[in-house]
Amino acid sequence: MKPSPRAELKARKQAYVQDEILAAAARLFAERGYRAVTIDDIGSSLDYTKSVVYYYFTSKNEILWQIFQRIYDSYFAGVSEIRSRNLPPAEAMAQIIRRHALNVMERRDWTAIYFREESELTDQQRKENAKKKRQYDAMIEEVYEAGIAAGVFCGMPAHIAVSGLLGMCNWLYVWYKEQGAFSAEQIADYCAELLANGYLKKNKKK
Repeated sequence: MKPSPRAELKARKQAYVQDEILAAAARLFAERGYRAVTIDDIGSSLDYTKSVVYYYFTSKNEILWQIFQRIYDSYFAGVSEIRSRNLPPAEAMAQIIRRHALNVMERRDWTAIYFREESELTDQQRKENAKKKRQYDAMIEEVYEAGIAAGVFCGMPAHIAVSGLLGMCNWLYVWYKEQGAFSAEQIADYCAELLANGYLKKNKKK
């Protein structure tokens, strides 16, 4: 049965407010640290009372966990879409690197929280987070292994290669500046090119 227009409108409003709260919380957590931020702080930054925040989230921990969940939702969606196109391994890997780098830069606050605040999750949440990370890495490792099989990637262990590739991109959250000389898209392209071709200038054949 199709939801009524009223129900659809309510669902859209709830999703919008939840997104607002998560974005505000991510900014505050990144600026001050998770423990220094209260539900009151999150609500006040949006001109909401804390009761409004509690209507959508049961606790500050739930907000933090939703941030972690949405990070992986975005990352999984990007890699899944690229893999679904059955591209040659080299092209697929370049696009995965580019997409990962863009995710980091477009959500710098969220990425900062991911690397700084994992210890604030519950034991069960940390286990689930580790499982998702392993699943995400494995999706990319399969692309790398396909490249080895095709003779286009060097034959180092895929988990080492992928950890190195993603590690370089992950550090973008520290130094990327929105108002810098290069756009996020340009930097993502440079990352993909550098990681594929290295930094040595290739001599052109005469």
